[in-house]
Amino acid sequence: MISNLPIKTLIPAIFMSRFAIIICMLIIGNWFVFIPWKIEEIGLSKKNFGYILLLFGIGSIFSMQATNKLLIPKLGPHFLLPLGVIAFSVIIFLWVSTETALTFALMTVPVGFSFGVISPCAIIITVETEQATGQRLLPLHHACFSIGSLLGVLIGGFFASLAFPPLSLFFALMLLGILYGLTCLIFSNTQRQIKPLQKFRFGIPTGDTLFLGAVAAISMATIGIILDWSALWLTHDIGLALALGGVGIFAFNSSEIVARMFGASLISRFGERGMGTSAMLLGCVSMAAATYSQSLATIVFGFATFGFCSANFIPLVMGLAARRNPENASKIVSDITTVSFTGFLFGPPLVGLVAEYISITACMYMLATIWGLSALIMRPYFLKRGDIPVLP
Repeated sequence: MISNLPIKTLIPAIFMSRFAIIICMLIIGNWFVFIPWKIEEIGLSKKNFGYILLLFGIGSIFSMQATNKLLIPKLGPHFLLPLGVIAFSVIIFLWVSTETALTFALMTVPVGFSFGVISPCAIIITVETEQATGQRLLPLHHACFSIGSLLGVLIGGFFASLAFPPLSLFFALMLLGILYGLTCLIFSNTQRQIKPLQKFRFGIPTGDTLFLGAVAAISMATIGIILDWSALWLTHDIGLALALGGVGIFAFNSSEIVARMFGASLISRFGERGMGTSAMLLGCVSMAAATYSQSLATIVFGFATFGFCSANFIPLVMGLAARRNPENASKIVSDITTVSFTGFLFGPPLVGLVAEYISITACMYMLATIWGLSALIMRPYFLKRGDIPVLP
């Protein structure tokens, strides 16, 4: 349903949502760099780390359902988003501070829950603004994930090279998140809308939500191979220093940012099918070739190519859902985002088992194969070059 808020309110809100995503992903990007440190400190196996990522998915999915069906209708996304950023910043610091594998595992659920508040609010604000302005904004929304992650990897790599205490770094990042959230609450028009409490229940996905959500879920299930496992792969299997463990994520995110910043132009020039299928297949081939070579230079090039070619796949899937359901676009895109997080239920344990009993290298091949198949599945649904989608 298209928002009744005026454009002069929606425009500042979308920048608020973008910076919220950037800050949260900046914190997560630092975490990507320090994953090997934490795993070694608490003595986690690769298999058990996969199960812990499963707990993150459970917390996120439950939270997204509750946020979509209860919290957003009650409070509104503009007020709820800053609260989510504050909660996420505090909880992830507590998570990183844990000293045993048990407490680390238990803290994973609230981390996922707090992140699950942020994502639906940001996506609803973005889709509402996209419909109100007639501009394709979802690629830029997803670019914020890459920008924040890249900044986090750079900061994390820099401080890791200085042997800076990780807890001190994450404490500073917590303060940054709290400061941003409070600033939004104090100075922005958050449109707080208290409404009567509604009965909460999980919904069973159907139609586009089920089909497109499943495609997005497969992507979410495997993209963690780069974000969660590449630092381990490069440091443990390839033999790089901890400070260089994030070089794969850096290459992936850098090219992903470029592709999403110019996403609207690229899609207009080459068509949805060209960017969503042909480019995706090229990126998957490059990823597989880089994995086979196990050469640092080739890996960086392969990660970068894959990042550029795959960057707009999920935004295209979300845009397709909005185009096919113009009267209920923000809700269905938010629901698809929620369904996509089911990828964290089956993906991390599967990847963890493959990494434990075969190798992380096998996971890299699995990533290229699965994303290539997803591109082929979506090919009939993407617009060809020259077809111009009309936003409502």
